[in-house]
Formats: sequence, structure tokens, C-alpha cells
Amino acid sequence: MTHSRRDALRLASLLPLGLSFAAPALAQGGTWPDRPVKLIVPWPAGGPTDTYGRALARELSAQFGQPFVVDNRTGATGTIGIQAAARSAPDGYTLLVPNLTAFIGSVVALGDAVQFNPLRDFTPIGIFVESSSILWAHPALGVTSFDALLARIRDSRKPRLAFGTTGSGSVSEQSVEQLARHYRLDLVKVPYRGTAPQVTDLIAGHVQIGSADFPTAGPYFRDGRLRPLLVIGRQRLPELPDLPTTAELGLTEPDFTVWNGFFAPAATPAPIVDRLREGLALATRSEVFRAVTNGNGNRAVLQTGAEVTARLERELESRRAFAREIGPVEG
Repeated sequence: MTHSRRDALRLASLLPLGLSFAAPALAQGGTWPDRPVKLIVPWPAGGPTDTYGRALARELSAQFGQPFVVDNRTGATGTIGIQAAARSAPDGYTLLVPNLTAFIGSVVALGDAVQFNPLRDFTPIGIFVESSSILWAHPALGVTSFDALLARIRDSRKPRLAFGTTGSGSVSEQSVEQLARHYRLDLVKVPYRGTAPQVTDLIAGHVQIGSADFPTAGPYFRDGRLRPLLVIGRQRLPELPDLPTTAELGLTEPDFTVWNGFFAPAATPAPIVDRLREGLALATRSEVFRAVTNGNGNRAVLQTGAEVTARLERELESRRAFAREIGPVEG
């Protein structure tokens, strides 16, 4: 064995586990990035997707030695930001951090008005976090369980309740639509531009019920300003182990598990995509990053490439079947 080969192996053995092969790979792929990289987040600041996008930006900035900067492009259930990313140059300098609602739900709900195709116009880098929404109520409503909420809604002597949504095709909208159709509930729908403003109005009592993830709404549960009634999804949450799920009510399709992912415009050069996937994999092993994406109602995951494409195809089919079956709730 040559001295250079022996020295290389010795150096690799001294590197932290998981970095010995990934770190050299990040140094390959030409001069990219040689200037700041923009991460489009199609939701307002302060919401869950923005939180994950900023955590990812910090990790990638440290790895690649260039600023990865979050650009909040909001509106139209996230589609404005996604359309901007789809139209950007496939050079690795404009990337996208969307969620399930903006990438799948809006496409099904808005149809031809959406000017992007999630399968055709983007290359998946990876999905890196999953979470379940929770149905919340304002304490002034006086309900402490989902059964009590049903009784309140069905009381014809009292006014209709308003529920907040983050737009057409969102989990916050379609999950409540599903409940409303299944239980024959009469509700008023109030749309918002994102989860954070919806929760703000919910804790103020401007709407009486709404759904949001635990990281966003949990602090207001802890201080008594919101009450959790139901997990929107298939798994109970460790943080709220006594809270039932919609799956336990027999509502299993579509799967409303919310994910957040990382995408590049289609035709982005493969070496750049490969480096970004390596960067995402390293980020998911960072304790600082996992503190944001794992726990507190979230589950850190890592799905890449063809696995993501297959998931998108399944979810598009499931959501389209749901839309045909259930239709919208009249607001």
C-alpha cells in the first residue's frame, strides 16, 4: 500500500461517522455555488414551512460556504411561489421548499389555474419532515372533545361556527371538509394566506375552529388559549397521547400527513442535484436541524429521488379521487 493511500485511509478513519464519504463529495461539481442561493418558501414567515426552510438554509450555508437565503413568495395557497420557482433558471441558484398543500393539494383544488406540474416541472431533492395537523378550538367555544364539538355544531339554536383554512386544497380546508361531509356539518369557511395568520385569528376568537401543526399551535395550547380536539392523520402524537385520530373515526383516505420537501427546477444539472441531496442528507443528521424537524409533533424523515416521485404520484391520485367524491363545503 502506498503512503498516500495509507494516509487517506487514516484521515477517513478520523472523520465523524457519516461524513467520511459525503464531505469530499460536496467539494466536487465545478464552481457551483459561487454566489448566494435563493430558497423560495411559498408561505408566510413564522409558519412551519418557513421554519423548516430557514433551518435548512442555515445548514446548507454552513456546508457550501455561500448564503442560502429564504425568499417568502406567498399567496394562492402557495402556488405563486411554486410557479416562480418553476419558471426560474435550472442553474441551482433558485430552489424550492414547499409542503404537501402547495405542491399537491393546490394542483387538485385549483385545476387549470395552477401553472405548474409537480412531476414535470421539478426535480425532487428530498422530503425531510412529516407532521400531522390537529383540529383546534377556541376555549370560549366551551368544548373539550370532538364529540362535544359535534354536539355544538348540531345545536340549531346557536350560530354557525367558522373554521379557518389556508386556502383551496390545503389540509386545513380539506380535512375539515371531510369531517363536515362525513358528519353532515354546516360550517362557514374563512381562508387565510398561511398557517401563522390563521392561528393568530383562531386564538383571537375571530374563527372558532381550525387545524394547524403542533409546533405552530402547541404554545397556545400550553398557555390555555387553544384546545386540541382531534389529530388529522393516522398516528396519535406522543405529545397528546389521549387525542384520537381521524383514522380512528374511519377516515383514512386521503392520507393528510403533511410533508415538507426540497426541490430544484427540472433540468437542473445532475451534479448539482447530487450535491444538494448529499447536503440534505448531512443536514438531517445535524442535531441542530433535527431539533427543528423531529419531535414537537414532527417526524424527521429522508426520502429522495424516485421514492419522492412515486409518493407524489400516489398523493395526486388519492387527492383527485377525494375531490371527485367529496366536493367542497359551501362557505
